[in-house]
Amino acid sequence: MTLATPTTQRRVTGLAGAIGCSYRQAHNDLIFVEFGGKLSQLKLVRPAVATVSSGTTTIHGTYLFDFDTGVEGVDGDVFWEQHTSTIRSLEPSGGARIVNLGSVNYTAVTPAVLQTLAYSSTGIVGNDDSSNQLVVGDVFAVLTNQGNYAKAQVLAYGYDLQIKWTTYRLGTGYTVLGTGYNQPEDVAVTADEANAYITERTGNLLRVSLAAANRASVTVVAAGLNAPHQISLDEAHNVAYVVEFANPGRLLRIDLGSGVAITLVSTLQNAIGLLVTSDGSFAYVSEQLAGGHGQLSRFELSSGRREVLFTGSTAPLFFLRWADPGEGSFLVTERDPANEVWLVDLTHDSVVVTSLATGTASRPSSVAVITASDLLVCCDHEIDELELGATSIYRASGEIALGIGHVPASSIAAGYATTDPGYFFQVKDSPFGGTLPLMVNHDEAWAAGARYYKVLVDGAEVRDAFADYKWSNALSRFELQAVAPLATGFYRVRSPAELWFNHFLGAMVATGGLTNALHTIEVRLFASASAAAEIGAGADPGRRIPVRVDNSLPSAAINQILHDGSVVGACAVVSSGSTNFGFDVTATDPDGHLKSWSLIAMWGDNAAASIASDTYANHLGGAPIWSGTAGVVPGGPGWNANDGSYPSTHCAHTFYLDVWDRVIDGWSYIHEATYHKSITLLFP
Repeated sequence: MTLATPTTQRRVTGLAGAIGCSYRQAHNDLIFVEFGGKLSQLKLVRPAVATVSSGTTTIHGTYLFDFDTGVEGVDGDVFWEQHTSTIRSLEPSGGARIVNLGSVNYTAVTPAVLQTLAYSSTGIVGNDDSSNQLVVGDVFAVLTNQGNYAKAQVLAYGYDLQIKWTTYRLGTGYTVLGTGYNQPEDVAVTADEANAYITERTGNLLRVSLAAANRASVTVVAAGLNAPHQISLDEAHNVAYVVEFANPGRLLRIDLGSGVAITLVSTLQNAIGLLVTSDGSFAYVSEQLAGGHGQLSRFELSSGRREVLFTGSTAPLFFLRWADPGEGSFLVTERDPANEVWLVDLTHDSVVVTSLATGTASRPSSVAVITASDLLVCCDHEIDELELGATSIYRASGEIALGIGHVPASSIAAGYATTDPGYFFQVKDSPFGGTLPLMVNHDEAWAAGARYYKVLVDGAEVRDAFADYKWSNALSRFELQAVAPLATGFYRVRSPAELWFNHFLGAMVATGGLTNALHTIEVRLFASASAAAEIGAGADPGRRIPVRVDNSLPSAAINQILHDGSVVGACAVVSSGSTNFGFDVTATDPDGHLKSWSLIAMWGDNAAASIASDTYANHLGGAPIWSGTAGVVPGGPGWNANDGSYPSTHCAHTFYLDVWDRVIDGWSYIHEATYHKSITLLFP
């Protein structure tokens, strides 16, 4: 994963110990508890409380302008830099950030809009040529050094830049919803976003309506707990899981109706953070060990078996938060003196722990995920917004490279496909060839924050276009659509809102230019069409498929027809001697991937007889290699034309050799070779 340097913005200060939090997506706000006894709210879209400065001014070449004071000088938020007589740029300065909006309605850029923009430390091109973005009418926005928001419009362009601007100071968006709580530790908002569950260190699990959120209005769900901390809410089963900060402490499952608590694990050491998987099978727990060090463990809830994943070296690890809907990773804070946010990636064979941010405000306790690259961190006295730039915290936890055509990736070993008996497309030790339909898990990729993907074979990008049917609501039918990557090789991840006839189709991979050998098809995910926005890596589990390529055709030949020790030429007439015949055939595959061969005789009015055949199923002792047959068949006296209910001793005959190898394109067998030879039998 490529990590960008995060940007921190202070959202609210002066808090009484912000600990647990819960993000309400529909309300776009953060519900959190303060250890001093409050249940509070932070609105992420804040109201403008004052206009700091506004007006019309000229920013002279090589000068800075301060949007907070409205003064040009040696300090400021932007620098109108003159690189040469024609190369110019408007550069953010002193920690300010900027974003260009283009020729948009200046009035429509409200304080609410300004808060949603993606600000950057990259300047705006202002060259005195056709590449200039700072044309008359262009609008840009600035997040100032003082944390205020400004909008500006270009009125005149040149060595000096004339603009009009307005700078807004925003309120914090902070509100206390309820008071009177006894050392609250965590809060978990219900799915309807109307109610919440709260733990109090004094031993309670509470339920409260967010519309009437004082402690006096709560319902006590369970009491007598031993310093309960983080909550993992499972409304589908009407239970909540909590851990106790005690030694020994417990992991409890509490019935939300009756309040009955069942102990699942009883050997925890000052447990703090908790996540339970959506299927209820596993729990992730952070504990504070002797000396204050933190430890992360995974518990199998059916057996209580513990697996230690990570041990912090300097400080306690605190609350946990799923980083993505697929539960492929989670976030955890490490308290002082480390003051750090970690990403714990579960999608590898071994857990990978990566530092997302160091030097946060003192005593970070919990993290809320707003987007894949935007986090809120609850610290002791403040809440900060952590913007990760190109870094995405989302992890695709399931299979991304699903398989080839009808063959699941899990049914491919060492490049050979073998599906189960009873499956509609049953194959055994089949290599691949032709053009392979690569199936990509667009749903999981989308949930992980990916909007683009690349397909590679042995590290070389696949950039071939293909076509698929997509449903048109306007026409009420499937319409054939061309699917092609960008010029930079990025394919677009299909949105869950789109209906495609071949739902998982992600690429058509041609094997014609590949050697007859083992190759690897790899899928890589990206949050945007940028190499820096990669989510995980192509080497992650579930993103690579080994394929044994075989582009060679099998061989089929009836070399000779033998009768009583003599060779019978094509179109010859046989009228004497025995009615027994032998056939010198070649039914082989050069790479040893033969599937079957059969030799039949055809004559008269749709009459036919099998002469000899063989299949790979008879040669599994040498799996996956069977080269076939080269020699005289059938054995013994040969084929008797006078045998059976429909003797064929007085008719023209054609003998057909049909040879198949096991090569598939994922949808069907694709390699067949045939050969035929004719003679006439005119026995008395």
